Amino acid sequence: MPEVAEWTFPRGGGLQVYQGPERAGNCSFTLAVSDLDEQLRKLSAMGVGGSKRAATDRAKTVMVRDPEGNSIAIAHALDPSPVR
Repeated sequence: MPEVAEWTFPRGGGLQVYQGPERAGNCSFTLAVSDLDEQLRKLSAMGVGGSKRAATDRAKTVMVRDPEGNSIAIAHALDPSPVR
């Protein structure tokens, strides 16, 4: 995507920076977890709810939005091949 600068890290993970006024002042990031249901139970116990659940044959994800409007994706890879 021409509006995105992306870096990947040798030990896994990456960073994407988007250019666009609709994203100004907000950010998003993804946390990779080994047990999505366990993490959701922990968040629920703290009063944090997830929305926009999604699943594919490769991953399950849940989106959480913080009070400032930033998006946090919590992801569990079902297919471990892309995970380092």
